[in-house]
Amino acid sequence: MMKESESLESRSELDDAHATSRRSTGEAEGSSRSKGGETRRVQLTGGSTLVVSLPSDWVRGVGLKPKDEVFIVPQTDMSLLVLPGTRLEKIPERTIEINLSSDEAETLRTFIAYYVSGFDIIRLKFKSHMPELRSKLKAQMRDKLIGVEIVEETTDTILAQCLHGHVDLPLKKALSIMSIIASSMEFDAVKSLAEGDTELAREILDRDDEVDRFYHFITRQLNLAVHNRVMIQEIGLSTAQDCLNYRLIVKSIERIADHAAQIAQSEILMERRKIPSSLAERILKLSKLSSEVYDNSLRAVHSNSSRLANETILKLKNVLKEEESATEELISSRLDNKAVVSLRLALESLRRIAEYSVDICEIVVNMTVGSPV
Repeated sequence: MMKESESLESRSELDDAHATSRRSTGEAEGSSRSKGGETRRVQLTGGSTLVVSLPSDWVRGVGLKPKDEVFIVPQTDMSLLVLPGTRLEKIPERTIEINLSSDEAETLRTFIAYYVSGFDIIRLKFKSHMPELRSKLKAQMRDKLIGVEIVEETTDTILAQCLHGHVDLPLKKALSIMSIIASSMEFDAVKSLAEGDTELAREILDRDDEVDRFYHFITRQLNLAVHNRVMIQEIGLSTAQDCLNYRLIVKSIERIADHAAQIAQSEILMERRKIPSSLAERILKLSKLSSEVYDNSLRAVHSNSSRLANETILKLKNVLKEEESATEELISSRLDNKAVVSLRLALESLRRIAEYSVDICEIVVNMTVGSPV
């Protein structure tokens, strides 16, 4: 009996110690801590309402007070996302200070970085009178970014605001437009090279800026969705992992457009030198194979088809084989060194377009597998 009494007394002291520990750490009754989170017991109140208390550390961290509101979003994985209401009302803003020693390119990169990161208001503060730099920056904003409007301008300040978001131009629609522009760039770039059309080649370089505009816009949406998970479903995706996958897809399309621009640049560097007809046919055949891989990769994205993605990956070997044949014919041609170098860069770009397309297909395969969590 003595041993049993001592045992009960020991358990009671241990329970008291655990209760004291919970009170000192702000841990609620019916909860336990684990690595990376807490387990909390669901309580019944009012006869039918289930209640779970919020972690006190989190409450203090976000500044919640009694009667404040929280925003609860059901997730596709059956979890709940809880956001403090005050967080949803904040309009993110950043300021860039510009003086006489400021570099134009660096200032523009910083502005684009804030835009892509998701800041709605970007303020440019000029420490001195710089009318030429102001004009260039405003022109660059319009040329390189979608939805940025100057809403206020004084002698020392430009206030820019992003007024268009995922509601005006949904992510998948923006991605579709961007991919179509990149596809037309490749087609016209090869056409300009085969026909010696320098004017068309120069026009393609301008289209590359349009692809960059969509690239920055889509990247902005994805970054906002990662930081505000309420947006993930609003932009047509399901999970934060989807944001990462689409970020990789849109980067591959942007690089494909860059290589199409490189092909156009090769035509300009050719300086109207005529390409032998047999070599031109080789280039057109390589372009057709590369375009087929690219188009199928986009179809795989839109249909979320791992079967089509895997079939498309296998077609890369045809592109590599044709590039090798075209390169051999180029080297054996009687073109001068400058023309050979320019055309070799064009052939390499056609191969790289196919390789980036295969990267897209591999992402599609990864997406169809899903997540273990």
